[in-house]
Amino acid sequence: MPNWRDEVRTRIAGLGLEPTREAELVEELAQHLEDRYQELLARGSTAGAAAAAVTEEHLDPAALRAALGRGDPKMPAPRPVLGGGARGWFGSVASDLWFAGRSLRRSPVLVLTILLTLAIGIGGNVAVFSVVNALLFRPLPYQDPGRLVSFWGTAPEKRLLVVNYPDAFYDLYHNRARTIAPFAFYDRYGLTLSRAGESERVNGAAVTGDFFQVLGAVPLRGRTFLPEEGLQGANLVAVLSHRLWRRRFGGDPAILGHSIQLDETAATVVGVMPAGFDFPERAEVWRPLRIDPTSLSCWCYDAVGRLAPGQTPSDLVREIEGLNADFWADREGRPRPTTTATTPGTVVMPLARELVGDLRTPMLVLLSAVGMVMLIACANLAGLLLVRAVGRSREIAVRTALGASPGRIVRQLGTECAVLGVVGAMAGLAVGWAGVRLVEGAVVEQVTFLERIPLDPRVLVFTLAATVVTVLLFGLGPAIQGARVSLAPELKDGSRGTDGRATRRLNGGFVVGQLALSVILLTGAGLLLRSFRNLMAVDPGFQAREAVVARFSVPWNTHREMAQVRLLAGSVLDRVRAVSGVVAAGLSSTAPFGTGNWQQELRVEGQEPTGSEALPVVSVRTVSAGYFETIGTKLLEGRYFGEADRDSSGRATIIDESLARRYWPGATALGRRINLDGPEHPNWLTIIGVVASVRHRDLSKGPDFYAYRPLAQGVGWGLDLVVRSSAPRAATEQALRAAMAAVDPSIPLFDVHTLGQAVDRSLAARRVTNALLLGFAAAALVLAAIGVYGLMTRMVLARTREFGVRLALGASPSAVRALVFREGLGLVALGLTIGLVGAAGLSRFVGSLLFEVDPIDPITFVVVPVVLVVAAAGAVYLPARRATGVDPLSAIRAD
Repeated sequence: MPNWRDEVRTRIAGLGLEPTREAELVEELAQHLEDRYQELLARGSTAGAAAAAVTEEHLDPAALRAALGRGDPKMPAPRPVLGGGARGWFGSVASDLWFAGRSLRRSPVLVLTILLTLAIGIGGNVAVFSVVNALLFRPLPYQDPGRLVSFWGTAPEKRLLVVNYPDAFYDLYHNRARTIAPFAFYDRYGLTLSRAGESERVNGAAVTGDFFQVLGAVPLRGRTFLPEEGLQGANLVAVLSHRLWRRRFGGDPAILGHSIQLDETAATVVGVMPAGFDFPERAEVWRPLRIDPTSLSCWCYDAVGRLAPGQTPSDLVREIEGLNADFWADREGRPRPTTTATTPGTVVMPLARELVGDLRTPMLVLLSAVGMVMLIACANLAGLLLVRAVGRSREIAVRTALGASPGRIVRQLGTECAVLGVVGAMAGLAVGWAGVRLVEGAVVEQVTFLERIPLDPRVLVFTLAATVVTVLLFGLGPAIQGARVSLAPELKDGSRGTDGRATRRLNGGFVVGQLALSVILLTGAGLLLRSFRNLMAVDPGFQAREAVVARFSVPWNTHREMAQVRLLAGSVLDRVRAVSGVVAAGLSSTAPFGTGNWQQELRVEGQEPTGSEALPVVSVRTVSAGYFETIGTKLLEGRYFGEADRDSSGRATIIDESLARRYWPGATALGRRINLDGPEHPNWLTIIGVVASVRHRDLSKGPDFYAYRPLAQGVGWGLDLVVRSSAPRAATEQALRAAMAAVDPSIPLFDVHTLGQAVDRSLAARRVTNALLLGFAAAALVLAAIGVYGLMTRMVLARTREFGVRLALGASPSAVRALVFREGLGLVALGLTIGLVGAAGLSRFVGSLLFEVDPIDPITFVVVPVVLVVAAAGAVYLPARRATGVDPLSAIRAD
């Protein structure tokens, strides 16, 4: 065993201290070194390694020289820092940094844990807040975006939550509305752009004259539309997006005034918009929307406008409701019943919120989750830094005894905290940047006004400030207090290896808080995962994985008659069915999870509504023979469409199961008749079949009412080709394109995908939300386990001699382990109780995101505590095992 008194006496012999002072230092340092030596032996170090570590930590000449602030020519000079010779403030800082690095290297596990905690907390905060900031807090890239609103009608009595506007309402609002000026109607659709023998599908929009004025968009080149260009019979003009102008026309300024082919129709380019402007939905070409002031046939236009100064969305709702009532009174002699006492017929929403859509609630949930992770990380960090400060209390006392001033100690420990904070913040920013890049693609695909998600400077400043405050508060605070205590009690208490009762309670509070927040996060993640599992088990009414969908659009300019469209569609279908490997093929006006949803009012023979009762609305699909067999939708009654239904004189229809149950519960629907064309067209359709209900747009919502008509009886200019083939996907796509080119090379196929991919796209936001929340919950669980482990390890080290005495007096190892487990699991039980209460209150916040799961789901509220208890028990086990490894004789001897 080393003779520490002789070692200390030798080291300070040349300092010229007074004999009394020298004797005091020898005794104090020798006792401190002996305690540290025994502590290292108890941890498993060999005698030689323990002696070398103690000597390096406390008897290094440079450390003694810096602590005493005195020189001795016989002692070795301190190690040069940053080239040596540095003096003044720079030399002092350099010296502090060198000592900080040296001190931190002595505790690699603790330092690595602190840095990992900072990286998780900061990285998650930066990633999620950057996404939320881009979606919810940053203004739209339009002029005065706070006044921009979208508005639309609603008809809950028809089961319609969204009703777009017809042509006739444009003049109504344009001439008489005062709460909104200007405003515009617009419609979104695809266009076929042809140039130099090549055709491609581009996103297009038809807009009224005030559209660009509403958004405050000024063209980069040329102009926007003139009022007369929106009139029927005017020459067709177009405005290009900056992206299309650069990509397809090489940024040629001479494109202005030149003609391009859009859907086989010549259009003169009159303007190019600046980079970044692509509203709505990444539009690449804008054309004038030609309004028919008398038409009510197409309820298909979206509305956007700018609120007049001093006006609110509520003011706009009241004005639109009044204008609508006046319109129907003038037209039909009575107000149309579009409103009730509780449900308005108009919805007004800020444009920014409407564009974010269903992502708003998931993003707020994620922001709350990452905030909890940051709190857990801070609590864990506080515990770790308190451990480091308490563990160095004897070192601080010895340095003070050697003559170091409190300010000098605080500055040195503050430098160590600053190094930890800077390195941890850099690691966190790297994790955050990687997280943003990981989710950027999925978010940008869902939100059309975003091109990328930047790392916002406000996020970085806030995160760095929080990191510095946390590190300094919990790392430097104990050091400041420790520098003020009297030496003798501190050295005596330190010799026994205990930390204060107040410190233990503070650490215990941190751990309980971590556990409670972890329970809340794990519960939220569990509820969403169970919801997603239920969603994936929903039968969509079709077989999603095998069917390939390819869209094409027939140019109206060259195929104005429906008979021409039907002929072309039939030719495409016949050629595709002849392709090798094709098992089945069909056409539909809109395949499941496709774009567009044509709806018509329904009249059921013998069940016509009476009085002011509203007519229901059904979604209508035009499909070919073989379509249902291709997508795998089951026939429940009757028959599918066949070759005989190619004759347009037949008046047949197929309905889905939900519609059949609504009007003929417990009876057959076959042979019944329905009307979809209005009372002025008594075209009754005979039901020849009933198919399983198909969820065409959202797995989480119940199926709407659907009616299907044969291709011969009605078809649009846009069609979905659906193919089931035994050939590989790439070969199938190539064969489809070749078949289309053989029929008409000017018509391109676009948006080729499987039905499974279409379903996956609809679930993308849920999938990303679940993955991130699960990741945060896992991080919270790991941090909480680390917190429990750290607290119990500190407790065991502080009570090493107590456990040794207990074992020496006959206590069994299992009794000592049980003692440690009781203390650890007591904290776990308290954290679980608080967490479950909080989870029960907050789980209703995610209720709108759940599918067939109760917010207080018994399974989740049982599984989460079990998982946390298992993790916590594992974290307590190692310290409990260490408590029984104490040598009783060494403990008694040391005490």
